[in-house]
Amino acid sequence: MSSFKATCLSLLALASIATATPAAVSQAAPSASPSASSCSSSKCQSFTIDLTWGKTDGANSFSRNAILTNGSFPGPPLKLKQGDCVDFTVINNMEASTAVHFHGIRQLATPWSDGVPGVSQTSIKGGDSYTYNWIADEPGAYFYHSHYKGQMMDGLYGAIIISPAENATLPFSSLGDDKAVKQITAANENIETILVSDWSRFTFDELFGYEQAANIDAACTDAFVLNGKGSQYCPDAAFLAAQSAPPAAKILNGTSLTAKGCIPASNAQVQGPQYNRTLSALPPGAYDVCTPSTGKNYTYTVDAASGWAAISFMSPAGTALFKISIDGHQMYVYSINGQYIAPQKVDQIGLDNGDRVTVLVKLDQPAADYTIRVANAGLNQVISGFGTLSYKGSKGPAAVAPSMSYGGGNATAIVPLNRAAGAPVGNVSPPVAAQADKTFMLDIMKAPSVPAAWEWVLNGDEPYNQTLDDATTPLLYQNPSAIPESDLILRTNYNEWVDLIIIVKGPLAQPHPIHKHANKFYVIGAGTGDFNYTSVAAAQAAGVPFNLQNPPYVDGATTPPAEGKSAWLALRYKADTPGAWLLHCHVQTHMSGGMAVAILDGVDKFPTVPKDAGKTCGIDGNGSGSGKDNNGSGSGSGSGSGSGSGSGSGSGSGSGSGSGSGSGSKGGSGNGTEPFTGAAAPNAGSAGVMFAFAAVMVAAAMNVL
Repeated sequence: MSSFKATCLSLLALASIATATPAAVSQAAPSASPSASSCSSSKCQSFTIDLTWGKTDGANSFSRNAILTNGSFPGPPLKLKQGDCVDFTVINNMEASTAVHFHGIRQLATPWSDGVPGVSQTSIKGGDSYTYNWIADEPGAYFYHSHYKGQMMDGLYGAIIISPAENATLPFSSLGDDKAVKQITAANENIETILVSDWSRFTFDELFGYEQAANIDAACTDAFVLNGKGSQYCPDAAFLAAQSAPPAAKILNGTSLTAKGCIPASNAQVQGPQYNRTLSALPPGAYDVCTPSTGKNYTYTVDAASGWAAISFMSPAGTALFKISIDGHQMYVYSINGQYIAPQKVDQIGLDNGDRVTVLVKLDQPAADYTIRVANAGLNQVISGFGTLSYKGSKGPAAVAPSMSYGGGNATAIVPLNRAAGAPVGNVSPPVAAQADKTFMLDIMKAPSVPAAWEWVLNGDEPYNQTLDDATTPLLYQNPSAIPESDLILRTNYNEWVDLIIIVKGPLAQPHPIHKHANKFYVIGAGTGDFNYTSVAAAQAAGVPFNLQNPPYVDGATTPPAEGKSAWLALRYKADTPGAWLLHCHVQTHMSGGMAVAILDGVDKFPTVPKDAGKTCGIDGNGSGSGKDNNGSGSGSGSGSGSGSGSGSGSGSGSGSGSGSGSGSKGGSGNGTEPFTGAAAPNAGSAGVMFAFAAVMVAAAMNVL
């Protein structure tokens, strides 16, 4: 039996032992388990995505080159049950390398499936494939996205919803009588996922290229899109000035916003007065030229007879932080970043990069169309995007006043989401510790050693260079004792309690959404001003307040914004998920600019990677030929329903021959955006080609069994 198969056998047992009630609900034991062979009669839910580079649909928003997932942007959502074993295969038919991260998924006992090139795997080269195997052990909202350089800004992302176990206790009892709770529970079983993102006319490589050439920290986009749909709006200068927040006017100091509503790239306070900029290197469309476009608004149709609807807003945004409201409706927030909380009734939610905020909406308004408003939460740009909550039987737009303006200002008195009050409900394991065993002080600032406005550090000294994405020996594959000491690599021992004190240096401390891979952390404190202490304990002794009774428990948190001073954020977690992980800012230009560090958790219990981790197998289809996965080569044939042919060649370790058969479970029609629910083949428009390639991959996989 291969090490990969043996690992599959023990995944659920390990997950259930080490994560006893990890989410804020009462949970049953996982209901599914992987079989001994991941290539035959597996009980794992199998998903396949085929990545290509091509034009997006201009009817949805402006058309541009992007990453298409099964022919579409964004990728299809994954619908899972708590306890499901997942086989997620990425077929890279692009020239560029890639990797896919499952944002918020703990990856207990499967750290090689975290999807970070240079840390947990090598990148997936063009023409290759990689299969990620993991357990959906924590219910809630998550998403998958590229973690290769800034590719997420090119559209490689899709939603993940993990439904709770059938006997889970959910936080709905305070929202109404038995009838209402029944309706709410039904809504929770049919969550609508809305991926909210900024969308640029430039590819990430183009954007990062002009950012470096001009020596700026780029923060100006073209549109906000909901599930890939939206328009670019170009209001006149007077409207933009009226919508700008007062702090932005102070920063502008008598100058004007650009035609796209952005603070100009020439602004020294934002970019830093110490840097020499070459603004002639900026293409006109980067900041100064606005080209209006008319796309579709994403529409979510609801039925008032259902009583309630559930929506999970998710942010795979590149640079923007959002404010969201729904005309004529309040929202009941009941889950933040995969963690159930006591419901909060709000008019507006904040959604930062990497966030997932799941809300309930009471469907008690007249049948009409109600605008979903998405405004920029930052000072860098005045911009909005829109969607529609449409009641069945709607006759047109509702005659209601919005609570939020185009620029994100309050049009009426509102109640915003209070994240500090978002403590988990139920029994959470592990409960927060009173003290930490180890403390890391991490300073966010522009890289002090280089004259570059676009380069950042998270350790106060050295940028995490994006060329590490192409490292040939990932950190996870090395003996941690043999890895040289570095400020870019933090180390913990198994089960230590660890404090991460993140300090954003002023004078303009912009917010940074910080995400830790693997297990969640407790947000025990935050503030503005200097943090002149060596530990939380020392700060407590000086009278600084911390929340050690009921802190939020999440995988992402944002540093407070501060003007004229520094800011800080205190996070505490238990190092009970051994592996090599990344801690980073989720603003893609900041991460690519170096704002990241690696964490080797549990170095005294560091995992051994199966020799065939990432091996592709178990794809149904038809066709013939020889091909390769990441581990071996060989030839074989397969047969099944559908049509198409495939051929190819490959090389690597391993040899042999085999045959396989299977039938594709999806037809050749469709737009590729229907949700996966465990089908063996994707619902892509080019099904014949996919079936052919599938048989090639089955044959290649059998050579290493």
